[in-house]
Amino acid sequence: MFFKKITYQINVVLFLAICFFSKHSFAQISDNQKQEIIQQIIERLVENTESVADYTDLQAQLQYYFENKINLNKATKEEFQNLIFLNQFQIQAIVNHKQKHGDFINVYELQAIDALDDETIYLLKHFVSVDETDRSFQLSELKDFEKGELIFLSDVDLQTKQGYKLDEQKANGNDAYLGSPHRYVIRFRQALGKHIGFGFTGEKDAGEQFFAGAQSSGFDFNSVHIHAKNIGKFKSIILGDYQANFGQGLTFGSGMASRKSAFVMNVNRFYQNIRPYGSVNENEFLRGAAFIFESNNWQITGFVSYKYINTNYRANDTTSNFTSDAFTGYDLSGYHRTDEEIKNKNNVLQSIYGLHLTKTFEFYKLGFTALQSNYDKSFLKGDNLYQQYNFSGNSLFNFGADYSLNLGNAMINGEFSYSDNNAFATSHNIIIPLDERFDFCLLYRKFDKNYQTTFNNPFAENSDGRNEEGIYTAIIFKPFRSLTFNTYIDIYRSPWLRYLVDAPSSGFDFLNEIQYAPNKKVVSYFRFRHETKDHNQSGNTITASTQVSPQTRQQFRFHLKYNISSSLSTESRFEKIIYSTQEFDGTNQVQINQNGILIFQDLNFKILKNKLTTSCRLAIFDIEDYNARIYAFEDNVPYSFSVPLYQNSGTRYYIMLRYHFTKNMDFYLRYSQTTYSNVSSISSGLEMISGNNLQDLKMQFQWKF
Repeated sequence: MFFKKITYQINVVLFLAICFFSKHSFAQISDNQKQEIIQQIIERLVENTESVADYTDLQAQLQYYFENKINLNKATKEEFQNLIFLNQFQIQAIVNHKQKHGDFINVYELQAIDALDDETIYLLKHFVSVDETDRSFQLSELKDFEKGELIFLSDVDLQTKQGYKLDEQKANGNDAYLGSPHRYVIRFRQALGKHIGFGFTGEKDAGEQFFAGAQSSGFDFNSVHIHAKNIGKFKSIILGDYQANFGQGLTFGSGMASRKSAFVMNVNRFYQNIRPYGSVNENEFLRGAAFIFESNNWQITGFVSYKYINTNYRANDTTSNFTSDAFTGYDLSGYHRTDEEIKNKNNVLQSIYGLHLTKTFEFYKLGFTALQSNYDKSFLKGDNLYQQYNFSGNSLFNFGADYSLNLGNAMINGEFSYSDNNAFATSHNIIIPLDERFDFCLLYRKFDKNYQTTFNNPFAENSDGRNEEGIYTAIIFKPFRSLTFNTYIDIYRSPWLRYLVDAPSSGFDFLNEIQYAPNKKVVSYFRFRHETKDHNQSGNTITASTQVSPQTRQQFRFHLKYNISSSLSTESRFEKIIYSTQEFDGTNQVQINQNGILIFQDLNFKILKNKLTTSCRLAIFDIEDYNARIYAFEDNVPYSFSVPLYQNSGTRYYIMLRYHFTKNMDFYLRYSQTTYSNVSSISSGLEMISGNNLQDLKMQFQWKF
């Protein structure tokens, strides 16, 4: 059965490749290391996040600037801020260098800027240039097929999950997965000249049907966009699927956004106002049209979206208590594998339209955002006490004002936001480069418990952008070029209840990371993180006021990366989590301590004249309880992310091969296996696997033309 599944995977991917492969003459890509560079940045951004979310949206922004490099001699501070690994002091140092010494002659001149360490220069040189060949749009470009990309991905778990045992499930009257366990993704991108591009993404998740049943037309998820940029005074025009972000992401911000991380100064939401969508997240995007129009120092962004969304829909009938058609929640999984999941697909129409107006002055910028969100069915909030201030109804209006102020080397940013239930939210921060060795950041946010919006992604502890007040402080201290201290302290509270927190609560989050890079071959860091937050006390059902107790997680991590040569490198990590809380055993309060340990060793090498690149990892873990879980970023194929959750005890390894057939065609093969030593089955419900092994096989073909 194991080899049968592998053979089937290879046959499917080869068949798709033959069907779509064309006889185009291919062009050299800009840099074969693009994927490695982008993943290195993303890992630093998301490694502190306890989730397995899809971060390809952040990758898309970095890829855009990798392929459309920022001109060092023309770029504004705002454009540099889109490179999310740069802090404010580094940006100001680049600007100051140009003002003092004139235009950059080449990118290697960045080495003369003391504020840029070797690692930052290495990353930055892939996203900037001194190219002066910008030209205005010409109709003749429409016949110019320039950069193109075609990707096929196939992914499968090699163990049979309970949901695929169709006969057994039906015999017991249970639901089952209607499709195969294979996941397929196709991505196509094509540029017409320098100003026009279009793309298509299709995905079939594991368990979903393919050219059958509910997905008779093929992929369960399809995404298309056409993007035009720099057409006269229109900076950007997008038709199809796109993302929109304004200000600090408080009034409106679709897509993923980085949270607290080792990039401690990364508190601002500097994204392109609109950008084409290329991810496979089936919720965090808009579908319709958007544009950016610029004239003098004014910028107008308009957008409209009409999209059917997945919800827990309840129709008005004699068997329900609903007096009209309504939905009680969003189905954010994106899965349509069973009859029940298919019922939740595209059953409510969501329409969003809005306007963002920006005026730029010499030292500051003001922006205003107004948007209306409508649903063709009413949303009904839940009956739980913590849901009392949730949105309900058919429509929602939001208005916000954002600003950016430059005072010497300091930058002040913020946003005020209002929702039409008379609730407010606000966030403000100041970043001050005190000298070349010391940067300081202070952020304050306050979101009313009843603040409501459709999409937002502000810098905060919680992801919902409401019911929170906090102060975040961060410093970067660099006593020597090779030594860096990154530290943040975040103190926050929620004045109202939250899910699994049945009382007003508070929290404290502290991180300190010491990074040492004595030369270009060695990078190491030690990290200590301490977080305490309130949570319902297990076993206590006396009163709401006594159900909440502090839970503490302490993280100790040592990481070492050593580049032995240009074709061989290693990475080693030791990480320990200590979780502490109090539980009620029916009579007394009992102190509970649980530990988690992860050790892994990576090896990355290139052979056959760099045609074959291999990355592999062996990890050993011992996690006493889910509360002491550990997440660790892994290398993956382009446009895919892997941040597996380690729990229980056992070993995990993966190996990924990239074979560079030609200068324009690559093949990726990735195999991973987790073996648990203390369980006899994995997961539960339809996802349950009998046994203690979990294996995954992924293959991807990629052409650039």
